[in-house]
This record gives sequence, C-alpha cells and structure tokens, in this order.
Amino acid sequence: MDVPDQEEASSIRDNIARNWPHLRRRLAVLLTFFLLLSLVLCAYLFNSIFINIYPGEAGVLWKRFHGGTDMEYVYDEGLHVIPPWNKMYIYDTRIQHRPFQFKALSKDGLPITFEVSVRFFPDREHLPQLHKLVGPDYILKVVKPEVQAHLRKVVANYLPEEIYTSEGYLLQIIMQGAMGAFAEKYINLDNLLIRRMILPKTIVEAIEHKLARQQHVQEYTYRLQIAEKEALRKAIEAEGIKRFQDIVKSSGFFDKYLQYKGIDATVDLAKSDNAKVVVIGGGDGKLPLIMNMASTPAPTIPALPPVASTMKKSGPVSPPTLKAKVKQAGVLEPESSFFSRLQSYLRRGSAQLTPPAPPSPGKE
Repeated sequence: MDVPDQEEASSIRDNIARNWPHLRRRLAVLLTFFLLLSLVLCAYLFNSIFINIYPGEAGVLWKRFHGGTDMEYVYDEGLHVIPPWNKMYIYDTRIQHRPFQFKALSKDGLPITFEVSVRFFPDREHLPQLHKLVGPDYILKVVKPEVQAHLRKVVANYLPEEIYTSEGYLLQIIMQGAMGAFAEKYINLDNLLIRRMILPKTIVEAIEHKLARQQHVQEYTYRLQIAEKEALRKAIEAEGIKRFQDIVKSSGFFDKYLQYKGIDATVDLAKSDNAKVVVIGGGDGKLPLIMNMASTPAPTIPALPPVASTMKKSGPVSPPTLKAKVKQAGVLEPESSFFSRLQSYLRRGSAQLTPPAPPSPGKE
C-alpha cells in the first residue's frame, strides 16, 4: 500500500514541476488583477475610510453593524480611519449666523415685517443626541421655526406703537422663549437681533407725528422751567441792586460814587483805539462832559493868496492873524490826538484863570 501512494505523490510533484511555469503565469495575472481591484476600491472609498475633521468641527459616527449612532464618543479634529461601511457625520460647532425674514400680525391685526439675525451653535457635548433627535438640518427644523413662532407669539400681544418704541424689551421676551426651545433640542442661542422692522407707511407717519408732538410738549415744559428760573434770578438780582443802592445812599457817598463811575467810563473811552472823544471838565463836584467826535474827511483847502504879497501890502502878519484868516477861509486844522487836545484845553483854561498883571507905575 505504501508503494502506490509514493508513486502517486511523486507523479503529482512531477506534474507540478512540469506545469509550474504555466501556473506561475496564471497566479501572476490573478495577483495583478486583485491588486488593481484593491487600488480601485481604495481610491473609490478613500473619502469613506479616511475622514478629515477640520478646526471648529466635530464628528458623530454611525456604525452599520454595531447599533447605529455612537452615543458615547464625539470625534475631535484631525484624521480618522473608519471602515467603509460606516459613516461619519460632521457638524460645525462654531457660532453661526443666519438672517431670516418673518411677517407677524400685531394686536390690532396690522401686518409687520421683521428682518432678524440669529446667532447660535450646537451643544458639542450632546452632539450625538442632536444628531439622533434632529439631524444635520437642524437649522431648518429647529432654529428658523422656533424663532418665527416666538416672534409671532410676542408681537401679537402689542400694538404697532408699542413695538416701534420698545424694540429692546421685545427682543428680550423673544430670546427668553426661544432659548428654552433651543435647549430642549441641544442648541445654544447666542443672540437675536432685529435688523429692520417694516411698518405700513401711514402707521409710521402717525407714530412719528405723535412722537414729535410729545417732544414739542417736553420742549415747552423745559422753556417754562427756564423762564421760572430766569424770573427767580432777576428777582434775586434786583434785590441785590436795591440793597446796594440803599447802602450807598445811607452812607452819604452817592455823589462821589457817581463821580467815580463817570471817571471810570472816561478812562475806558480814552483807552479805546477807535473812539475819538473830547473831555471837558464840568467844574468842582460835577461829572465831565463826554462828546463823541466822529472822524470826517478833511475838506479841500482853497487856494490862498501868497503870503509874501500879503506881507508887502499889509505888513507882517502875526500868527494869530494868520490862523484867523485860515479859519475864515474854511480851512480846518488837522486833527490831533486826544491827549494833545486835552493838554491844549488845560493850558487855555489856566491862561483864562490867571489874573492880569497890574500896570507898572510909570506907564499911565
């Protein structure tokens, strides 16, 4: 029995040895085929096997043969390798912004259009629950309907004028209602802003007119308060002036006080660059007389006869005679400064007050 078995085994080895080149070519073809098939499958399923989670994102894994959604683990940022029959759902966990436009009816049935902006982000710790309860399209299923429902519910309790003037209070009520609804669906509401509120044109004009009238009323109230304060100020000022006058009169220096005020006013006028004044003393115990001398252009000086011929005919002319002739001809002296005129006036006054010298005894 052993001899036939050995012969059969040897015949098999001989057949393999004879057919090995042919078998080797077939095995090489099969291996090449399977290798190419594997490469094609890997290329086709590359995105299902190698999962990239970028910054600000998180992933939830769905296992086809192991109970569906993985409720225990949230995949962080980076590269993850999973079997191709499983699927990774990626969520944006950063703060998101969505603009919406809603129409709501006020308490009196007036339609009002609201343009709002909602800022929100999913709760990362409960991302598997959000995925299983709502899904990736939670913005359309939860965010927009909840904001719209609470907006309409709140607006229906107010008149257009109240909505127009209490926008901040209205936002607080809407946010409080929407935050509770978002939290039940594992979504966090960051902020809610009303970008624009569109009322009918007639309502807007009526509200603005009413507000303008209210501002006018407040303005007149303020004016009355100012008038009352001004009347009080004038009464206090008048009382002070009266007390001052009583003090001055009772002290017996009223005339000297008036003289002091007149001197003070004269000094102020003398210091002025534009005013030209002449001060003439009024005597003892009297105030000075102040005259405003407006500057006028000097008149044209007419031609005068030559001085030489005049001197030949009538002899030498004294300076006073010459000045008199000039005045008769209508010629004015050039204007001098205030202080020079004041000095000349004082000199003339002192000359008039000087008594004439007594006649000498030999000239009678």
